[in-house]
This record gives sequence, C-alpha cells and structure tokens, in this order.
Amino acid sequence: MQLERHPHNPILRPNPKRPWESGAVFNCGATLGPDGTVYLLYRAIPTTYTRKADGGYDNYVSSIGCALSQDGVHFTRPASPVIAPSEDYDRLGCEDPRITRLELAGETTYFITYTALSTPAFGSGQWRVALASTQDFKHYCKHGVVIPGVKDKDAVLFPELIRGQIAMLHRIEPNIQMARFDSLEQLLYTDEAMWREHLAALDRFTLMKPMYDWESEKIGAGPPPLKTAEGWLLIYHGVGQSSHGLIYRAGLALLDLENPCRVIARSPRPILEPETDYEQTGDVPNVVFPEGGVVKDGTLYVYYGGADKTCCLATAKLADVLDYLKSSACQNVSQ
Repeated sequence: MQLERHPHNPILRPNPKRPWESGAVFNCGATLGPDGTVYLLYRAIPTTYTRKADGGYDNYVSSIGCALSQDGVHFTRPASPVIAPSEDYDRLGCEDPRITRLELAGETTYFITYTALSTPAFGSGQWRVALASTQDFKHYCKHGVVIPGVKDKDAVLFPELIRGQIAMLHRIEPNIQMARFDSLEQLLYTDEAMWREHLAALDRFTLMKPMYDWESEKIGAGPPPLKTAEGWLLIYHGVGQSSHGLIYRAGLALLDLENPCRVIARSPRPILEPETDYEQTGDVPNVVFPEGGVVKDGTLYVYYGGADKTCCLATAKLADVLDYLKSSACQNVSQ
C-alpha cells in the first residue's frame, strides 16, 4: 500500500514577499469546514535563520499560518500568521499544528494542538504541548501548555468523546501514549494530580511502540484519528536510521472504536517515504511528516511536510486503505 503523491506538489512553498513565511512552510494540520472548505494550518519560518556547525539552525522561530481551499489542492493564504510567539511558553516557536473539530455541549470548536518552544530550536529543547482554539479560523484563543513538566510532542485530540471523556494521543519519546480527561476544564487547566499519576505509570498508558526497522528510533501521531466503520484510522510518522542519517516515513494503524488503546492493525512497511527531491532535499533532509488528514468524496487526503521546507499532499481511496489494514500483512500487531 502506497499513498499517491499529488502532481501539484509541493502545494505550498515559501513566499518571499512575506517575511514571516519566506524561509519555509511545512508540517500542516488540516480539517474540513461545514461548507467543505479545507483549512490548512502550517508552520512558517522567516529567512533569518542560519545554519549551525552541528547541522541545526540559529534564530529558527516558527509561527503558524492558515490556508484555505475548496478542492483541497489549490490554496489561498491570508497575509499574516494566525498563531505567533507571544507568551513565555512559546516565545521561541509555535510549531507543528494539528486540528481537531470537536463538539462539546452543543458547540463546535476547532482545537489546535501545537508544540511550544521556550528555548531555542535545535538545542537541548524545552518543548511542550500547547493548545489553541478557533470557531471561525479568523479569531484564535491560546489556552497555554496542557501537559506539564515533561518534553512532549505530537499531541492530537480525538474528534469525539471516548466513553464520555476527551482523549488525547501524545508522544514522550519513543512511544505514543494516550491521556483522557473528564472535562474540557481538566484539559485546559492542567490537573497536576492526574498528570503525576499518568507520568508515573507511563507504560500503562502507552498505545504504540516502535515495532519495525523503519520506525526503530521513535514514532509519533500524525493527523488526529479519523473515524471509520472499521476503527479509528491513525496515520503516524516513524523515524529510522540509514547511511544518510535519520529518515522520517509515514505509516498506518487502526484502533478499536470503543477502546482505542487496542491496536487492531498496523502497516509493517511505510506508506510514504522520502523519494522526491522536495522530500529528500530541504532544511532537514529525508523527511515526510504527516499532520493533516481529511476525507472528501471517499478519498483520503494526507497533508505532510517535505524536508522541513514545503507542504505536500498524497492521496488514496479510503476503502483501499481500510482493505489494506484488514489484510493479513497488517494483523500481527503484538509487541
């Protein structure tokens, strides 16, 4: 099973006329609006960063832009970022947004999980999971850091309650964990006692661990899980070693609808890996990094970052994806 790259790739490139997104645009979350509009939130970097001797970058500060499309391929981009560094916890970067549409108490809100940096990127790092929200993709509210006291990334919310609770996947390296919240207030206002219990027994809350060579270093959730008749479809990234260094690839898993901690199926091989120039050459080479997933007219649209430089799109028929996950090749998921 392989996703098919869109011939229009990359679908978003840096814009030299706008300083805040002139260096790179990548790692994009996606969702569908009520009228079928595809909203893409993407990470943007100005051209002011410089390469360090160790291969990282100095002055590398991200903000988040918004792009809109009716066909999921051709996007328009407002002139200013919608989420930018402004607080102590994200003063050096707002990175890697994911979007979850969630209805609570009869009100629909789009929640945005993102990585907040209070120390420089490419350093020892003090990245945290932060949360923002919007109801119209014009006005945004920051809610602050929601996972305290630990370096954590790749957090996504499920798009509906699981047994009456808000469920979140997150990643404390190298595994994917799940946390649950009894209310929105418990998520937003950081229940310290709940998190102490969660972190003290992290293995009990671990959903997936690296299982195959292509993901041997670490794994992390991509887009928020997509609900299907067969289970929750999780697109995730895996990081493995090669003679050229680390390679980021994409894989699939299917989670039980009632108990998402139970992994029903998992792809033994990547469904997308760096093969094109825009995936192999960039600020961080050999990277495909999925963060957005929507289904339009039976087709799965997967939005991903290419080599930390551009936003790209790959597709497949949703029915084909589910048939593949139901095949015998994907059923040996015991760890």
